[in-house]
Amino acid sequence: MLARLAAFVALASLATGAWGQSGGHCGSDGRCRIKVTIDAGQACSDATIRVDPEGAEMGRGGGRTIVWRLDTPGFAFCGGDGVQFKRGDLDFQFFGAGATDNDSGDDDASGGCKRNFRWRNKNEPHTFGKRYDYLIRFTGPGGQVCVKDPFVRNG
Repeated sequence: MLARLAAFVALASLATGAWGQSGGHCGSDGRCRIKVTIDAGQACSDATIRVDPEGAEMGRGGGRTIVWRLDTPGFAFCGGDGVQFKRGDLDFQFFGAGATDNDSGDDDASGGCKRNFRWRNKNEPHTFGKRYDYLIRFTGPGGQVCVKDPFVRNG
């Protein structure tokens, strides 16, 4: 009987994401990967920039690292580029922003322009369903500024 109860508790924990931290658009490693592409041969504009997923759902289960990856050669996060939230009321959920060439969003030691940008998100239960609008700003191959306007939803 005790063995069955332990198995049930373990299964329930997996279903709620307590062990794997997966859910929404995030993997079991707690990483939420967002792919950013630019239509081939087009100047970057809101209409030619694709973000997948456009609205990133964090799912339940605790902290996340959100990694935006520029998937089109010649585009990068340089200088003042990155991901910026549009409102100041972020419920103290987001921290650790930075550009990186590490595909998992971890820090790297190299300087210069980077292919990825990351934010860490506490994803606390009291913010379940809360939407956070943001802008992605990056640099194109000709030095042009590129901007897109998607969102993140906690929980």
